[in-house]
Amino acid sequence: MSTRKRWLKLVAAVGALSLMAAACGDDDDSGDESTETTEGTETTGGGGGGSGLTIGVLFPESGSLNAIVGALRTPVDLALEEINAAGGVLGQEVRIAAADDGTDDTNLARSGLERLVQSDGVQVLLGPASSTLTEALMDDIVAANVVACSGSNTAASLEDLEDEGRYFGFAPNDNLQGPALAEVIADDGHTNVAILVRNDTYGTGFGNAIAAGLEDAGVEVAINRAYDPDSSTGYAADVAAVLETNPDAIALIGFGTDGAQVVTELIEQGAGPGTMPIYTGDGMQSSSFWEGVNSSDPSVVQGIRGTAPAAAPSGVEHPFAAAYAETGEDTIFSAYYYDCAIATALAAEAAQSTAADDIAAALADVTSGGTECQTFAECKELLEQGEDIDYQGASGDLTLNSAGHVVSGAYDVWEYDAEGAPVTLDVPQIIIGRD
Repeated sequence: MSTRKRWLKLVAAVGALSLMAAACGDDDDSGDESTETTEGTETTGGGGGGSGLTIGVLFPESGSLNAIVGALRTPVDLALEEINAAGGVLGQEVRIAAADDGTDDTNLARSGLERLVQSDGVQVLLGPASSTLTEALMDDIVAANVVACSGSNTAASLEDLEDEGRYFGFAPNDNLQGPALAEVIADDGHTNVAILVRNDTYGTGFGNAIAAGLEDAGVEVAINRAYDPDSSTGYAADVAAVLETNPDAIALIGFGTDGAQVVTELIEQGAGPGTMPIYTGDGMQSSSFWEGVNSSDPSVVQGIRGTAPAAAPSGVEHPFAAAYAETGEDTIFSAYYYDCAIATALAAEAAQSTAADDIAAALADVTSGGTECQTFAECKELLEQGEDIDYQGASGDLTLNSAGHVVSGAYDVWEYDAEGAPVTLDVPQIIIGRD
Protein backbone atom coordinates (compact mmCIF):
# COMPACT_ATOMS: atom_id res chain seq x y z
CA MET A 1 0.00 0.00 0.00
CA SER A 2 1.52 3.33 -1.00
CA THR A 3 1.96 6.21 1.43
CA ARG A 4 -1.01 8.56 1.42
CA LYS A 5 0.10 11.92 0.06
CA ARG A 6 -3.04 13.97 0.48
CA TRP A 7 -4.72 15.35 3.54
CA LEU A 8 -8.37 15.84 2.66
CA LYS A 9 -10.81 17.78 4.74
CA LEU A 10 -13.79 15.86 6.07
CA VAL A 11 -17.07 17.18 4.81
CA ALA A 12 -18.64 17.60 8.25
CA ALA A 13 -17.84 19.74 11.25
CA VAL A 14 -16.41 17.40 13.83
CA GLY A 15 -17.58 19.44 16.78
CA ALA A 16 -21.20 19.24 15.71
CA LEU A 17 -20.83 15.54 15.00
CA SER A 18 -19.42 14.91 18.46
CA LEU A 19 -22.52 16.45 19.98
CA MET A 20 -24.69 14.22 17.82
CA ALA A 21 -22.69 11.13 18.82
CA ALA A 22 -23.03 11.99 22.50
CA ALA A 23 -26.78 12.36 22.17
CA CYS A 24 -27.03 9.02 20.42
CA GLY A 25 -24.97 7.42 23.18
CA ASP A 26 -27.50 8.61 25.76
CA ASP A 27 -30.30 7.05 23.75
CA ASP A 28 -28.44 3.79 23.35
CA ASP A 29 -27.66 3.31 27.03
CA SER A 30 -31.02 1.75 27.78
CA GLY A 31 -30.27 -1.23 25.53
CA ASP A 32 -34.04 -1.72 25.19
CA GLU A 33 -34.63 -0.24 21.77
CA SER A 34 -32.63 0.18 18.60
CA THR A 35 -31.93 3.80 17.71
CA GLU A 36 -31.26 5.92 14.63
CA THR A 37 -28.65 8.65 14.33
CA THR A 38 -30.27 10.33 11.35
CA GLU A 39 -33.63 10.22 9.73
CA GLY A 40 -33.91 8.49 6.40
CA THR A 41 -36.01 6.10 4.36
CA GLU A 42 -37.28 3.18 6.41
CA THR A 43 -36.09 -0.22 5.28
CA THR A 44 -38.03 -3.43 5.45
CA GLY A 45 -35.54 -6.28 5.50
CA GLY A 46 -31.94 -7.35 5.72
CA GLY A 47 -31.70 -8.71 2.22
CA GLY A 48 -33.66 -6.27 0.07
CA GLY A 49 -31.74 -4.62 -2.75
CA GLY A 50 -34.09 -1.72 -3.48
CA SER A 51 -34.36 -0.12 -0.03
CA GLY A 52 -32.15 2.50 1.57
CA LEU A 53 -29.05 1.30 3.38
CA THR A 54 -29.28 0.80 7.14
CA ILE A 55 -26.16 -0.07 9.12
CA GLY A 56 -26.67 -1.93 12.38
CA VAL A 57 -24.16 -1.53 15.21
CA LEU A 58 -24.10 -4.32 17.81
CA PHE A 59 -21.69 -2.93 20.38
CA PRO A 60 -21.05 -3.43 24.14
CA GLU A 61 -23.28 -0.85 25.78
CA SER A 62 -22.95 -3.05 28.87
CA GLY A 63 -20.55 -5.71 30.15
CA SER A 64 -16.78 -5.84 30.52
CA LEU A 65 -16.03 -4.12 27.19
CA ASN A 66 -18.36 -1.19 27.86
CA ALA A 67 -15.36 1.06 28.53
CA ILE A 68 -14.43 1.05 24.83
CA VAL A 69 -17.91 1.44 23.33
CA GLY A 70 -17.26 5.09 22.45
CA ALA A 71 -14.19 4.09 20.46
CA LEU A 72 -16.34 1.70 18.43
CA ARG A 73 -19.44 3.84 17.92
CA THR A 74 -18.00 7.33 17.38
CA PRO A 75 -16.05 6.43 14.20
CA VAL A 76 -19.21 4.96 12.69
CA ASP A 77 -21.02 8.22 13.42
CA LEU A 78 -18.18 10.11 11.71
CA ALA A 79 -18.47 7.85 8.69
CA LEU A 80 -22.26 8.29 8.57
CA GLU A 81 -21.96 12.08 8.53
CA GLU A 82 -19.40 11.88 5.74
CA ILE A 83 -21.52 9.48 3.67
CA ASN A 84 -24.73 11.47 3.97
CA ALA A 85 -22.99 14.78 3.31
CA ALA A 86 -21.91 13.27 -0.03
CA GLY A 87 -25.47 12.33 -0.99
CA GLY A 88 -25.80 9.03 0.79
CA VAL A 89 -25.95 5.66 -0.97
CA LEU A 90 -27.98 5.25 -4.15
CA GLY A 91 -29.52 8.68 -3.59
CA GLN A 92 -30.82 7.95 -0.09
CA GLU A 93 -29.48 8.85 3.35
CA VAL A 94 -27.91 6.02 5.26
CA ARG A 95 -29.32 5.22 8.70
CA ILE A 96 -27.76 3.65 11.77
CA ALA A 97 -29.63 1.41 14.20
CA ALA A 98 -28.01 0.27 17.46
CA ALA A 99 -28.33 -2.58 19.95
CA ASP A 100 -26.37 -3.83 22.94
CA ASP A 101 -24.21 -6.95 22.59
CA GLY A 102 -23.63 -7.17 26.36
CA THR A 103 -19.97 -8.15 25.82
CA ASP A 104 -20.40 -11.73 27.07
CA ASP A 105 -24.19 -12.05 26.99
CA THR A 106 -25.08 -14.27 24.05
CA ASN A 107 -28.82 -14.07 24.68
CA LEU A 108 -28.79 -10.27 24.87
CA ALA A 109 -26.66 -10.04 21.73
CA ARG A 110 -28.92 -12.46 19.86
CA SER A 111 -32.05 -10.52 20.77
CA GLY A 112 -30.30 -7.30 19.76
CA LEU A 113 -29.43 -8.79 16.39
CA GLU A 114 -33.02 -9.91 15.90
CA ARG A 115 -34.30 -6.38 16.61
CA LEU A 116 -31.80 -4.86 14.21
CA VAL A 117 -32.83 -7.19 11.41
CA GLN A 118 -36.57 -7.53 12.00
CA SER A 119 -37.45 -4.05 13.28
CA ASP A 120 -34.79 -1.88 11.66
CA GLY A 121 -34.16 -3.82 8.46
CA VAL A 122 -30.38 -3.56 8.56
CA GLN A 123 -28.42 -4.95 5.64
CA VAL A 124 -24.98 -4.29 7.13
CA LEU A 125 -23.94 -5.35 10.64
CA LEU A 126 -20.92 -3.91 12.48
CA GLY A 127 -20.09 -5.98 15.57
CA PRO A 128 -20.46 -7.70 17.91
CA ALA A 129 -17.28 -6.46 19.54
CA SER A 130 -15.84 -9.69 20.90
CA SER A 131 -14.65 -12.68 18.90
CA THR A 132 -16.40 -15.08 21.27
CA LEU A 133 -19.79 -13.46 20.66
CA THR A 134 -19.24 -13.41 16.92
CA GLU A 135 -18.44 -17.12 16.94
CA ALA A 136 -21.57 -17.83 19.00
CA LEU A 137 -23.77 -15.73 16.69
CA MET A 138 -22.32 -16.67 13.31
CA ASP A 139 -25.21 -18.99 12.41
CA ASP A 140 -27.64 -16.22 13.37
CA ILE A 141 -25.72 -13.68 11.31
CA VAL A 142 -25.77 -15.95 8.27
CA ALA A 143 -29.49 -16.72 8.72
CA ALA A 144 -30.25 -12.99 9.08
CA ASN A 145 -28.98 -12.38 5.53
CA VAL A 146 -26.76 -9.44 6.43
CA VAL A 147 -23.18 -8.63 5.51
CA ALA A 148 -21.09 -8.36 8.68
CA CYS A 149 -17.90 -6.35 9.02
CA SER A 150 -15.88 -6.37 12.23
CA GLY A 151 -13.29 -3.85 13.27
CA SER A 152 -12.51 -5.54 16.59
CA ASN A 153 -12.76 -9.34 16.24
CA THR A 154 -9.22 -10.68 16.31
CA ALA A 155 -9.57 -14.43 16.91
CA ALA A 156 -7.89 -16.20 14.01
CA SER A 157 -10.36 -19.10 14.22
CA LEU A 158 -13.14 -16.87 12.88
CA GLU A 159 -11.65 -17.19 9.41
CA ASP A 160 -12.60 -20.87 9.42
CA LEU A 161 -16.29 -20.44 10.28
CA GLU A 162 -19.01 -21.08 7.70
CA ASP A 163 -20.17 -17.57 6.88
CA GLU A 164 -21.38 -17.94 3.25
CA GLY A 165 -18.93 -15.19 2.28
CA ARG A 166 -20.73 -12.47 4.24
CA TYR A 167 -18.41 -11.94 7.23
CA PHE A 168 -15.36 -9.68 6.87
CA GLY A 169 -12.59 -8.87 9.35
CA PHE A 170 -10.86 -5.50 9.03
CA ALA A 171 -8.89 -5.77 12.30
CA PRO A 172 -5.75 -7.91 11.94
CA ASN A 173 -6.18 -11.16 13.82
CA ASP A 174 -4.24 -12.61 16.71
CA ASN A 175 -2.14 -14.87 14.52
CA LEU A 176 -0.51 -11.54 13.70
CA GLN A 177 -0.75 -9.81 17.09
CA GLY A 178 0.58 -12.81 19.04
CA PRO A 179 4.00 -12.64 17.37
CA ALA A 180 3.96 -8.84 17.71
CA LEU A 181 3.45 -9.02 21.49
CA ALA A 182 6.00 -11.83 21.73
CA GLU A 183 8.51 -9.59 19.97
CA VAL A 184 7.96 -6.84 22.54
CA ILE A 185 8.43 -9.28 25.43
CA ALA A 186 11.56 -10.85 23.93
CA ASP A 187 13.07 -7.45 23.06
CA ASP A 188 12.66 -6.45 26.71
CA GLY A 189 15.02 -9.31 27.61
CA HIS A 190 12.66 -11.79 29.27
CA THR A 191 13.56 -15.48 29.07
CA ASN A 192 10.91 -17.34 31.10
CA VAL A 193 7.39 -16.06 30.46
CA ALA A 194 4.05 -17.21 31.91
CA ILE A 195 0.91 -16.82 29.82
CA LEU A 196 -2.47 -16.39 31.52
CA VAL A 197 -5.52 -15.90 29.30
CA ARG A 198 -9.31 -15.84 29.54
CA ASN A 199 -10.76 -19.18 28.50
CA ASP A 200 -12.59 -18.25 25.31
CA THR A 201 -11.98 -17.96 21.58
CA TYR A 202 -10.15 -14.66 21.94
CA GLY A 203 -8.00 -15.56 24.91
CA THR A 204 -6.84 -19.08 24.07
CA GLY A 205 -6.16 -18.27 20.43
CA PHE A 206 -4.16 -15.18 21.38
CA GLY A 207 -2.30 -17.13 24.07
CA ASN A 208 -1.28 -19.87 21.66
CA ALA A 209 -0.06 -17.27 19.16
CA ILE A 210 2.02 -15.57 21.88
CA ALA A 211 3.49 -18.92 22.92
CA ALA A 212 4.48 -19.73 19.34
CA GLY A 213 6.06 -16.30 18.92
CA LEU A 214 8.01 -16.59 22.16
CA GLU A 215 9.28 -20.04 21.27
CA ASP A 216 10.37 -18.79 17.86
CA ALA A 217 12.32 -16.06 19.66
CA GLY A 218 14.02 -18.60 21.94
CA VAL A 219 12.03 -17.60 25.02
CA GLU A 220 10.78 -20.35 27.34
CA VAL A 221 7.04 -20.50 28.01
CA ALA A 222 6.75 -21.39 31.69
CA ILE A 223 3.00 -22.04 31.57
CA ASN A 224 0.10 -21.30 29.24
CA ARG A 225 -2.98 -21.32 31.48
CA ALA A 226 -6.59 -20.30 30.82
CA TYR A 227 -8.85 -18.85 33.52
CA ASP A 228 -12.64 -18.77 33.68
CA PRO A 229 -13.68 -15.14 33.02
CA ASP A 230 -17.00 -15.80 34.79
CA SER A 231 -15.45 -17.39 37.86
CA SER A 232 -17.47 -16.96 41.04
CA THR A 233 -14.52 -17.88 43.26
CA GLY A 234 -11.93 -15.43 41.95
CA TYR A 235 -8.53 -15.97 40.39
CA ALA A 236 -6.29 -16.78 43.35
CA ALA A 237 -5.62 -20.34 42.19
CA ASP A 238 -4.86 -19.27 38.62
CA VAL A 239 -2.44 -16.58 39.74
CA ALA A 240 -0.77 -18.91 42.25
CA ALA A 241 -0.25 -21.55 39.54
CA VAL A 242 1.38 -18.96 37.30
CA LEU A 243 3.66 -17.60 40.01
CA GLU A 244 4.77 -21.10 41.02
CA THR A 245 6.61 -21.31 37.69
CA ASN A 246 8.84 -18.38 38.74
CA PRO A 247 8.37 -16.38 35.53
CA ASP A 248 10.30 -13.20 34.83
CA ALA A 249 7.26 -11.73 33.03
CA ILE A 250 3.57 -12.48 32.55
CA ALA A 251 1.49 -12.14 29.37
CA LEU A 252 -2.08 -11.55 30.55
CA ILE A 253 -4.88 -11.59 27.99
CA GLY A 254 -8.31 -10.57 29.25
CA PHE A 255 -11.12 -8.05 28.96
CA GLY A 256 -11.69 -5.00 31.12
CA THR A 257 -13.56 -6.47 34.09
CA ASP A 258 -11.95 -9.89 34.43
CA GLY A 259 -8.52 -8.60 33.43
CA ALA A 260 -8.69 -5.97 36.17
CA GLN A 261 -9.65 -8.65 38.71
CA VAL A 262 -6.66 -10.77 37.70
CA VAL A 263 -4.34 -7.77 38.05
CA THR A 264 -5.84 -7.12 41.51
CA GLU A 265 -5.06 -10.72 42.47
CA LEU A 266 -1.53 -10.43 41.11
CA ILE A 267 -1.01 -7.37 43.31
CA GLU A 268 -2.38 -9.20 46.35
CA GLN A 269 0.07 -12.04 45.73
CA GLY A 270 3.01 -9.65 45.43
CA ALA A 271 3.33 -9.70 41.65
CA GLY A 272 1.68 -6.47 40.51
CA PRO A 273 3.09 -4.32 37.71
CA GLY A 274 5.39 -2.60 40.19
CA THR A 275 7.29 -5.83 40.77
CA MET A 276 6.44 -8.17 37.89
CA PRO A 277 6.52 -7.07 34.22
CA ILE A 278 3.00 -7.59 32.83
CA TYR A 279 2.16 -7.55 29.13
CA THR A 280 -1.25 -7.55 27.49
CA GLY A 281 -3.23 -6.86 24.32
CA ASP A 282 -6.08 -4.70 23.12
CA GLY A 283 -8.76 -6.25 25.36
CA MET A 284 -7.28 -4.58 28.43
CA GLN A 285 -6.47 -1.22 26.84
CA SER A 286 -8.76 1.50 28.17
CA SER A 287 -8.36 4.84 29.91
CA SER A 288 -10.71 3.59 32.65
CA PHE A 289 -9.15 0.14 33.13
CA TRP A 290 -7.43 1.21 36.36
CA GLU A 291 -10.79 1.84 38.02
CA GLY A 292 -11.45 -1.90 38.09
CA VAL A 293 -8.17 -2.48 39.93
CA ASN A 294 -8.21 0.39 42.43
CA SER A 295 -10.80 3.13 41.93
CA SER A 296 -8.80 5.60 44.03
CA ASP A 297 -5.35 5.08 42.51
CA PRO A 298 -4.80 5.21 38.73
CA SER A 299 -1.08 4.57 39.18
CA VAL A 300 -1.86 1.01 40.27
CA VAL A 301 -1.62 -0.14 36.62
CA GLN A 302 1.44 1.93 35.74
CA GLY A 303 3.97 -0.05 33.73
CA ILE A 304 1.62 -2.63 32.20
CA ARG A 305 2.71 -2.76 28.58
CA GLY A 306 0.98 -4.12 25.52
CA THR A 307 0.26 -4.09 21.83
CA ALA A 308 -2.86 -3.03 19.97
CA PRO A 309 -3.84 -2.74 16.32
CA ALA A 310 -2.54 0.69 15.30
CA ALA A 311 -5.18 3.41 15.14
CA ALA A 312 -2.93 5.33 12.75
CA PRO A 313 -0.60 2.88 10.98
CA SER A 314 2.84 4.18 10.14
CA GLY A 315 2.99 5.77 6.69
CA VAL A 316 -0.78 6.27 6.47
CA GLU A 317 -2.04 9.84 6.15
CA HIS A 318 -5.81 9.92 6.28
CA PRO A 319 -8.19 12.75 7.20
CA PHE A 320 -9.96 10.49 9.68
CA ALA A 321 -7.04 10.65 12.12
CA ALA A 322 -7.26 14.41 12.73
CA ALA A 323 -11.06 14.39 12.78
CA TYR A 324 -11.24 11.55 15.27
CA ALA A 325 -8.66 13.15 17.55
CA GLU A 326 -11.10 16.02 18.06
CA THR A 327 -13.65 13.68 19.63
CA GLY A 328 -11.44 12.86 22.62
CA GLU A 329 -12.41 9.16 22.52
CA ASP A 330 -9.96 6.29 23.02
CA THR A 331 -8.51 5.20 19.70
CA ILE A 332 -8.70 1.40 20.09
CA PHE A 333 -10.24 -0.14 16.94
CA SER A 334 -11.63 3.24 15.85
CA ALA A 335 -10.08 3.35 12.37
CA TYR A 336 -11.17 -0.22 11.64
CA TYR A 337 -14.86 0.45 12.32
CA TYR A 338 -14.71 3.69 10.35
CA ASP A 339 -13.34 1.68 7.44
CA CYS A 340 -16.06 -0.97 7.82
CA ALA A 341 -18.75 1.71 7.49
CA ILE A 342 -17.16 3.54 4.56
CA ALA A 343 -16.17 0.39 2.65
CA THR A 344 -19.58 -1.33 2.95
CA ALA A 345 -21.33 1.86 1.82
CA LEU A 346 -18.98 2.09 -1.17
CA ALA A 347 -19.62 -1.58 -1.96
CA ALA A 348 -23.38 -0.89 -2.04
CA GLU A 349 -22.78 2.09 -4.32
CA ALA A 350 -20.54 0.01 -6.59
CA ALA A 351 -23.05 -2.84 -6.73
CA GLN A 352 -25.97 -0.44 -7.19
CA SER A 353 -27.75 -2.51 -4.57
CA THR A 354 -28.24 -2.67 -0.81
CA ALA A 355 -28.71 -6.45 -0.83
CA ALA A 356 -26.27 -8.15 1.54
CA ASP A 357 -24.98 -10.63 -1.03
CA ASP A 358 -24.32 -7.83 -3.54
CA ILE A 359 -22.46 -5.74 -0.97
CA ALA A 360 -20.39 -8.76 0.08
CA ALA A 361 -19.51 -9.55 -3.53
CA ALA A 362 -18.30 -5.98 -4.14
CA LEU A 363 -16.39 -5.42 -0.90
CA ALA A 364 -13.07 -6.90 -2.00
CA ASP A 365 -13.31 -5.07 -5.32
CA VAL A 366 -13.64 -1.60 -3.78
CA THR A 367 -10.65 -2.14 -1.48
CA SER A 368 -8.07 -3.20 -4.08
CA GLY A 369 -7.05 -2.98 -7.70
CA GLY A 370 -8.56 0.34 -8.84
CA THR A 371 -7.93 4.06 -8.62
CA GLU A 372 -6.88 5.03 -5.11
CA CYS A 373 -9.22 7.26 -3.12
CA GLN A 374 -9.68 8.13 0.55
CA THR A 375 -12.99 9.82 1.31
CA PHE A 376 -16.47 8.52 0.54
CA ALA A 377 -17.19 11.52 -1.69
CA GLU A 378 -14.01 11.07 -3.71
CA CYS A 379 -14.53 7.32 -4.13
CA LYS A 380 -18.22 7.73 -4.98
CA GLU A 381 -17.39 10.25 -7.71
CA LEU A 382 -14.95 7.80 -9.29
CA LEU A 383 -17.59 5.05 -9.24
CA GLU A 384 -20.07 7.38 -10.92
CA GLN A 385 -17.48 7.95 -13.64
CA GLY A 386 -17.35 4.21 -14.24
CA GLU A 387 -13.93 3.66 -12.64
CA ASP A 388 -12.87 0.83 -10.37
CA ILE A 389 -11.68 2.07 -6.99
CA ASP A 390 -9.15 1.11 -4.33
CA TYR A 391 -10.42 2.62 -1.08
CA GLN A 392 -7.42 3.63 1.02
CA GLY A 393 -8.45 2.90 4.58
CA ALA A 394 -7.80 4.95 7.69
CA SER A 395 -6.54 1.68 9.22
CA GLY A 396 -4.06 1.00 6.44
CA ASP A 397 -3.94 -1.81 3.91
CA LEU A 398 -7.38 -3.36 3.35
CA THR A 399 -6.27 -6.11 0.99
CA LEU A 400 -8.40 -9.15 1.90
CA ASN A 401 -7.62 -12.84 1.72
CA SER A 402 -10.02 -15.45 0.36
CA ALA A 403 -11.78 -15.60 3.74
CA GLY A 404 -12.47 -11.85 3.70
CA HIS A 405 -9.88 -10.82 6.31
CA VAL A 406 -7.00 -8.36 6.08
CA VAL A 407 -3.65 -9.97 5.42
CA SER A 408 -1.35 -7.68 7.39
CA GLY A 409 -1.34 -5.69 10.61
CA ALA A 410 0.43 -2.74 12.17
CA TYR A 411 0.69 -2.67 15.96
CA ASP A 412 1.33 0.15 18.40
CA VAL A 413 3.30 -0.56 21.56
CA TRP A 414 1.66 1.18 24.53
CA GLU A 415 2.02 1.41 28.29
CA TYR A 416 -0.10 2.62 31.19
CA ASP A 417 1.26 5.80 32.78
CA ALA A 418 0.90 7.10 36.34
CA GLU A 419 -2.53 8.54 35.49
CA GLY A 420 -3.83 5.18 34.33
CA ALA A 421 -3.87 6.29 30.69
CA PRO A 422 -2.66 4.00 27.88
CA VAL A 423 0.12 5.95 26.17
CA THR A 424 1.52 4.90 22.80
CA LEU A 425 5.28 4.60 23.14
CA ASP A 426 7.60 6.43 20.81
CA VAL A 427 8.95 3.27 19.26
CA PRO A 428 8.53 1.87 15.74
CA GLN A 429 5.25 0.11 15.07
CA ILE A 430 5.48 -3.63 14.62
CA ILE A 431 4.41 -4.65 11.13
CA ILE A 432 3.35 -8.27 10.65
CA GLY A 433 2.13 -9.74 7.35
CA ARG A 434 1.14 -13.08 5.94
CA ASP A 435 0.32 -14.60 2.56
